[in-house]
Amino acid sequence: MNNIQKAQNDIIQVILANTTSAMNISSILCEHSSDKILKSDEVICGLIYRLMVPMTDDEIRESMDTAESLMYDESSDDDEDTDDEDDIVDDNEPVSRSIRTNNCNCDICSQVRVCLYNFKEYVPKDELGDKFKESILTTCLAYNKVIN
Repeated sequence: MNNIQKAQNDIIQVILANTTSAMNISSILCEHSSDKILKSDEVICGLIYRLMVPMTDDEIRESMDTAESLMYDESSDDDEDTDDEDDIVDDNEPVSRSIRTNNCNCDICSQVRVCLYNFKEYVPKDELGDKFKESILTTCLAYNKVIN
């Protein structure tokens, strides 16, 4: 593998690790909510949290290992697709509305509310962070979600 391909694979792995970690946060938000259904609000909140709150060393290792496994492990023909259309919730609403979050007071849920409050003024520390913030804003605009 040449240097350019290695650099590209490294960037993809970092993005995948970041997204995997954000989805873990989204799952926690869902588990701590009253309806226990993962919706776009939890996903957006997970992405915002991961953008604004740095991972610990353990989280980095775990997320990078998961990303590497997703990138390089061969899938088996015996793997079943676990997606079930009945489990998909379409919460896209035609009218703009604010992102909602739960009322849990654990560290993560509380920090998510702080991140949501400070998101508009947040300045990412690098170009990749800028791209993540811009993609969150673009997605919210496309799906009528407002970050207050």
